[in-house]
Amino acid sequence: MSVAETASFWPHIMQPAGDEASSVPSLQDVIEVYNRVYTAVWDVGTHRSQQQKAGCQPESMERKQEQDDNCDEHLELDDLPEPVKLHILSFLDVKSICQLAASSRDWRILGNDNILWRNLLDRDGPSWSSIGHRGGTDLSKDDHKWRYVQCCPEAQRHKEASSIGSQLRGYLRSLFPKTLPMVAMFGPGLNTNTSQIVRAIISGKEGVFNTNMQSTMWQTKLPRRGGGGGLAIKFRNKQEFFLITLYSGTRREREGQSAANKLLVPKTPTSADAEPEYELKHTFRRLCSEVAGFIFVVDASLGIDHVESGLAELQAMTDQRWTPASTPVLVLSCVPGEGETRLTCIKVMEALQLGSMTRPWQVQNAVAGSLQDVDTGVEWLMNNMQGT
Repeated sequence: MSVAETASFWPHIMQPAGDEASSVPSLQDVIEVYNRVYTAVWDVGTHRSQQQKAGCQPESMERKQEQDDNCDEHLELDDLPEPVKLHILSFLDVKSICQLAASSRDWRILGNDNILWRNLLDRDGPSWSSIGHRGGTDLSKDDHKWRYVQCCPEAQRHKEASSIGSQLRGYLRSLFPKTLPMVAMFGPGLNTNTSQIVRAIISGKEGVFNTNMQSTMWQTKLPRRGGGGGLAIKFRNKQEFFLITLYSGTRREREGQSAANKLLVPKTPTSADAEPEYELKHTFRRLCSEVAGFIFVVDASLGIDHVESGLAELQAMTDQRWTPASTPVLVLSCVPGEGETRLTCIKVMEALQLGSMTRPWQVQNAVAGSLQDVDTGVEWLMNNMQGT
């Protein structure tokens, strides 16, 4: 390992908190530690090689024991200083870190290092095509290991596969066919080039999305359904849901990029200096109480400001005063076409403050035009909708 690699890594592993005096060794100290480790390993290897060439022939039993001790001398991994151990851990995958942490108390302490897990989250998080959480725990707290485990797609898939509840819901779904569950699609991404996702779903994708006009006619006749029209969609030729698309304005208003949002009304300000707050219009509250799942669409190609512009709408729709806490939210982080630059799932999660959301949620990268990976997100939504 080069000195340059050591120098670039060290500031990310140990940082002094606040204005406290730093106890972090200087860069020269770290380089000297590495030099000592390298020299010790080299000297031991050279010494043993010379003894083996000489045959290590003892003149007495006492001399033999002394030489055996010298021949067995080597540098153990546990002998390394903690900063070096943390450096080693930073190159390992998470599974290997957890296995090493289970080997001893000292390694368990290092394996739970919060800064180590923050760096692992920064390293691995941008490559995740989806992240999600079943709710009930505040992911915004400063526990990076917990955030990693809760958001890692591989860990989430393992939990879903082993969930008895998920298997039971699938079994009951096959026994009790009933009124199609409603899914509401909304979000600022329906006002940009990613709005084509609606037309793509309605047009259908072989083996994934198919429009069922017969079920649509039957569903819209139900008197208790209200708040907008929609279409019955059959997903992967087995699960059906009623998709309702909720735009923030008319087509003309959206094309004119009107700032008004017809889903929301401003709250009465508590003071003249208070930031404006919004809540859902009464006409949509009953709809939210009956919706089985939400699909929130953002255009990840437009940057953080665009995603944050939908925060008030998302919070208003998922307010627990009219939306059950068990209703899941799928955030489709879309780009119009393949190969376009996008925000990472973690950036979208942070912009929408999903870490503090107590209901099940998932952020899924997707391509609006081709519906690439949209089915992965919808499958998660179907598996997490209560009573479906």
